[in-house]
Amino acid sequence: MEWHKVKNIIILMLALVNGFLLVLVTERQNEARRYERAAQTQAVQALANSGIAVDEGGLVAADHLDPVSIERDVEQEGRMVSALLDEKVAGDNWGGGLYRYQGITGEVSVRAGGEFSAKLYDHPRWQAPDPAAHAVGLLRQIEIEGERIAFEQEGDTSCVTVRQRWGGVPLFSSQLTFLYRDGMLQSIDGVLLIPGRVSRERRAILTLPTALLHFLDGVLETGDVCSAILSMEVGYRAIQSLSSAVRLSPVWFISSNTANYYLDAVTGELTRSHPH
Repeated sequence: MEWHKVKNIIILMLALVNGFLLVLVTERQNEARRYERAAQTQAVQALANSGIAVDEGGLVAADHLDPVSIERDVEQEGRMVSALLDEKVAGDNWGGGLYRYQGITGEVSVRAGGEFSAKLYDHPRWQAPDPAAHAVGLLRQIEIEGERIAFEQEGDTSCVTVRQRWGGVPLFSSQLTFLYRDGMLQSIDGVLLIPGRVSRERRAILTLPTALLHFLDGVLETGDVCSAILSMEVGYRAIQSLSSAVRLSPVWFISSNTANYYLDAVTGELTRSHPH
């Protein structure tokens, strides 16, 4: 038999094998999705049997998030503070993980773990005709992603609360309050996680059905009373370790009709969220 005919037969056989494998993989994926949907429906039904209603359309998986460990980088911290103050400043080590920076536009204190405080001087740098937009824009200038979650105004005083985002999702434990008076930024206080040396940890993340059952178990164990899960949002929660590193744990932020909770996406631990 001529070689080109043999070659065509081999190509055809390989195409048939690849087609078979593709059908097999697709069927297994479809089967896994069917199993996942069935498990989710059963978990929702278990909650309903306990008097807790859930809108399946509002459920969000967390399997795209990995735990993250962030080691403090004082040099990077100094660069970001300098960018914030719009001038080159050096940090003074006050001990206990506290660094202080001072320039002609203001002074900033940063503590290990992310505690952040800035007292700003009367300077054109801090003029803000639109405080609500200014706060988020100021973080963007120092390459921090944030989202405004609250805005209050009384007379000539405005207060803007911004929550940090990490990797495109909320960092629930990092919020900053920007205080403005007469269109001038006066101070910034709260928690800001400044990027340092980042390492990712591969861990198994709970599936949605398992997360719902952990929520049910946690609520029943604490004796809390709720009749509906209003929303589930995925993000990170910072946990301070014994070292200088901060660990970001993937969590669901669950709002019920009576209380808000964090559900750890790795351990399944349920804790109440307390207002900041």
